[in-house]
Amino acid sequence: MVSDKTAAATTRRWARRFGLALCGMLLLTACTDAGSEEQVSQPVVGEREFDQRLTEHLSRFVSEVLDSDAHASEPKVSRSVGCEDLPANGPENVSDRGPDWGVVPRAKITVSAGENAMKYLDDLQYWMLDIFDDVEEGWSTTRKDVHTVTGAYKDGTQVLMELPGGGSNLTITVTGPCTWPSDRPGGPSSGRLAPLPPPPGPDTGLGDDACRSPKIKVYDIQARPFAGRGPHLMALVDYSDEESVEYTEFFLPDGWEPKVDVVHPDDSDRKKVQLLVCVRMDAGRDTGRNVTCYYSTSPMIDGSPHTFDVLEGTYHVVVREARTGKKVKEFTVPGTQGDEDSCPYETGYERKIARGIDEKELHRELRPLLTSPR
Repeated sequence: MVSDKTAAATTRRWARRFGLALCGMLLLTACTDAGSEEQVSQPVVGEREFDQRLTEHLSRFVSEVLDSDAHASEPKVSRSVGCEDLPANGPENVSDRGPDWGVVPRAKITVSAGENAMKYLDDLQYWMLDIFDDVEEGWSTTRKDVHTVTGAYKDGTQVLMELPGGGSNLTITVTGPCTWPSDRPGGPSSGRLAPLPPPPGPDTGLGDDACRSPKIKVYDIQARPFAGRGPHLMALVDYSDEESVEYTEFFLPDGWEPKVDVVHPDDSDRKKVQLLVCVRMDAGRDTGRNVTCYYSTSPMIDGSPHTFDVLEGTYHVVVREARTGKKVKEFTVPGTQGDEDSCPYETGYERKIARGIDEKELHRELRPLLTSPR
């Protein structure tokens, strides 16, 4: 039989051992939790490295999409402290939050594009579709009548483009993930971000897209280069931003365009075209004159009269290489045709016409490009 004294001593020894074991387990758990929390909370990219990445994204937007009529401001860089409400850029199976001491870098530019601001918003969205994920168009939930385009890149960059309705200034804001502050010791080494891949380049556009957005759409990416001996065959695209003003048709001379297969029109060889001639009609002042044009569904009878106000017309011509969109020549041709000669071939409900282009002047400017060796 064990004495009461011996039993008490044994109980105290086991109690001490159990207590030490329990304490050890608590300490181990605390250390594990603390280490896990620290590991989870640490961003894997430094703030300065991601600042450079955001600037690189904005630079690509400008260089790959915007043309000379759009002017972008210098990037404005900022940051906010604390990442508790943002996804961390660490392993997904560890945590989806960042630390309260992390920083979120941002960069913003303003693009002034006048009446073409909406066109550039569309162009940027189209360009983003090949590069970014979750590209969406919509309206701001915080600002009234503000058109938005959003997207995300695999490096953690979030993009927000905003254009007020009828506005001429487009803002582009790029936001990074949770990053390690530049003034906090012990951060990750540089070089954690993989280089951005080369931009995709333009693709074949339809209609006047290759004239309006030459950096992202061209006449045909498989067209012949503008090189060698002539003739350098052309294709003509005419268009106007004046929806309420019509103008008469005009053409290139015979032999300047590829021959079209009449039997199989879909087989007309676009690839033989070397130059795209883009002609944009710009309506000017009202001449104060009217002209009556006649239209009919039958050429054997006189059509009903349609009276137009006659406006001056200016035709802006840009010649581009068909496969690259590179500008080859730019000039302006006046509208000099008489009022009756300016009647559109067909018409709708518009009541204004612009004087027809001086076709001889247009051909004179284009002829050296057709015949000169390259």
